[in-house]
Amino acid sequence: MREERFTVLGIGKPGKSGLAAALALASLGKETLVSESGPRSAYLEEATLLEQAGVRLEFSGHSEQVFQADVIVVCPGIKPQAPPLEEARQCGVPIWSEIELAYRLSPAPIIAITGTNGKTTTTALVASVLAQGSRRVWVGGNIGTPLVSVVRQAEQNDWVVAEIGAPQLEHIHHFAPKVAVLLNFSEDHLDRYPDMATYQRVKSRLVECQTAADWVVRNLTDQWSREEPSWARSFPFGDKPLPDGAWMAGDRIWVAREGQAVAVTSREEIPLPGLANLENTLAAVSVGALLGLHPEQIARGLACFPGVEHRLEEVAVVDGVTYINDSSGTNPLSTIRAIEVLERPLILIAGGSEKGADFHSLAATVSRKAKLVVLFGKTRERIAAACLDLGFQEFQLEEGSLCQALQRARKAAVPGDVILFSPACASFDMFQDFEHRGEIFKELIRKMEQGHP
Repeated sequence: MREERFTVLGIGKPGKSGLAAALALASLGKETLVSESGPRSAYLEEATLLEQAGVRLEFSGHSEQVFQADVIVVCPGIKPQAPPLEEARQCGVPIWSEIELAYRLSPAPIIAITGTNGKTTTTALVASVLAQGSRRVWVGGNIGTPLVSVVRQAEQNDWVVAEIGAPQLEHIHHFAPKVAVLLNFSEDHLDRYPDMATYQRVKSRLVECQTAADWVVRNLTDQWSREEPSWARSFPFGDKPLPDGAWMAGDRIWVAREGQAVAVTSREEIPLPGLANLENTLAAVSVGALLGLHPEQIARGLACFPGVEHRLEEVAVVDGVTYINDSSGTNPLSTIRAIEVLERPLILIAGGSEKGADFHSLAATVSRKAKLVVLFGKTRERIAAACLDLGFQEFQLEEGSLCQALQRARKAAVPGDVILFSPACASFDMFQDFEHRGEIFKELIRKMEQGHP
C-alpha cells in the first residue's frame, strides 16, 4: 500500500476490528492514529497493546488530527452518517472498511458469505468442507476474528473464508472475493438504514467489484440472491436439477459441473435440521464444488460439522425440559426459522434492543407453534402488541433481566417442553453482543443444572 498515514476510527469491542486494523497497520510501519469516542478507562488493555506497537491514541472524542490522514479505517459499529465520517467526506479523506484493508493485505483468495440469515452457519460449513482439501483454511469476519487479523496469517495457497455483514460493506472500494455467496435478504438493520432499499443496496456491494474471473453463488429460492447483477460467473443452488449448481432431489444432495451431475450425500447425513440449514448446506456444497473438492470430501466436511455456538445450540435438559440457545437469532426471520425446526411443545424467550423490525410475522408463527412467549428487553411491548394484533395472548412481559425471564419460562414448563432462547432482536440493550447474551443464558442453565434457583 502506498498510503502512509492512517486514522482508525473506533477501537471496537475487545479484540475486534479497530484494534486489529491499527495493529496491522503499525506492523507495516504505517503512521497510525486511533481515535475513540469512549473513555480510555474502557479500553485499558487495548490502549497498552496499541501504545506498545507505536500507535498514537486519543479518547473521549475526535480531534482534527483524525482528518490529517491518507485514509480513515472505520469500525463497523460506527454508522455511516456519524459526524466524523461526514466531515471526512467533506475533507476528501478516503474511508475504508476494515475488510477493505484486509483485502488489500491478503495474499490468499477470499470466499465471502453474506445474507440476512444463515451467514455464520454457512461460513463455518464452508470452512469445514474446504478443510477436507489440501489447502489451509482461515475463518474470520463477523464470525469472530477480524478479517484483517486472519489475512495477516494466511499464505498465497490458503483459503480465507469470511462472514460479511452489511456494515462492513459500507466503505469498500476494491473488495472483490474470489467467491461471493448471497444467501438471502429480509428485513433487518432498520435502526441503521433509512429503508429496506438502502439496506439491500449495501448488502449487494459484496459482488460490486467482482470480475468475470470470480464466482457468485446464488440461492434460486431468494429473489435478491437470484437477480442481483454481477460481472462474476453464477453458480446457483436450489430445489431443481441444474446443469451447473447444487440442488436437493428426493433425499439426496446433488452437484453438477458442465452438465455432469454427482450425488454428494443424503439428507439424513446432514447434521443440521430445517429448511434454512438445507439452503446453508447447498451453499457450502456449491463453494466446495467450485473450488475443486471431490464429492466425498464435501460429504465428509458436512458430516463432521459440529454446529455453530449460539445457533440452535442444545445447552442441557433439566427436569425433563430442553433448553436451547439461539442467541444469534437477531431478527424475526431468524427466530421464525428456529421455531419451525422444533416439533415439541415450545416456550419462547424473546426480546432485545430496537432495530425497527416488524414483529407480525413472528407473532403469526408463535401463535401456531408456542404455548407461551416470555418477552423482555426494550422491544417487549412491541412484540406483545404484534401478538395481540393477531389474537395471541399467551405471553408474559418481564421488565427485568434475562435471569428473571428464564425463571418465568421455567415455571411454566413441564417435562417434554422446549425452552427456546431466540430473541429476534439485537442484544445491545443489556449485553455486549449476541455472543455475550448467549454465554449469559448458558451460564444460567449451568447454574440451574447445579441446583441453584
